Amino acid sequence: MSSQHPVRDAGLAVSLLTLVPTGALWPAGEQTQVAAWFPAVGFVFGVVGYAIIKAAELLHVAGRAPYLVAALVVVAWALLSRLLHWDGLADVSDGFWGSYDREARLEIMSDSRTGAFGATAVALTAILEVAAIGAIVAHPHELPLLLVPVVSRFSATASAWLGAPARQAGLGRSVTGHPTTLALVIGLLPLAGAMTWLWVGFQVAGLALGVFGLLVAFAVPHLLSQRFGGVTGDVMGASVLLTETILLIAFALAV
Repeated sequence: MSSQHPVRDAGLAVSLLTLVPTGALWPAGEQTQVAAWFPAVGFVFGVVGYAIIKAAELLHVAGRAPYLVAALVVVAWALLSRLLHWDGLADVSDGFWGSYDREARLEIMSDSRTGAFGATAVALTAILEVAAIGAIVAHPHELPLLLVPVVSRFSATASAWLGAPARQAGLGRSVTGHPTTLALVIGLLPLAGAMTWLWVGFQVAGLALGVFGLLVAFAVPHLLSQRFGGVTGDVMGASVLLTETILLIAFALAV
């Protein structure tokens, strides 16, 4: 059963997705609405990325070394998340390509060691993120860096709301399930804000990119979970990172 504890769930979301300790404790055997807060936590990452770019502009570094600034943004986001999403991407990549059997894929994902598939996926994704953010910095546009993390973290929310857990225990089990009305409001408000800012900043193109981002946020976790027979914490983390990368590339090419 899920009960209404929005303050507790907000603390859990912050401590789960960032390195900020909140002291919130996971309730034993209770379904939470933590996933509703993921897009709001995305604003924290957005502010960090936006601040790095603005600081680089003030120091007259952004125009001279846009890809160095981009690398700093990627590193800052990774450290802020305790490498959580990157770990999920590595585990999912190893499991996705490592076997034709669903149970074997889940077993591979639970292995703490990173294989060739995982290492390659992490390296390629990092290259793409740095290249995309570098192009955005060189343009220059700061707004995508503020808003993309919000939409990308909705992919984890979407997988929790619409998917079923692949295991009987673990993170996927504790956060998946249909949202309450309050959770819907909490989860969708940051998206509404992001879409509004995209319209203000880029008009029709921005709104189109926002809609594209939402479609990707729904599609990526669905495609990944099909491979594993449900949602896991690693699937959520990989979905965030893949959605983020795809949307950054779209912004780099379109605005």
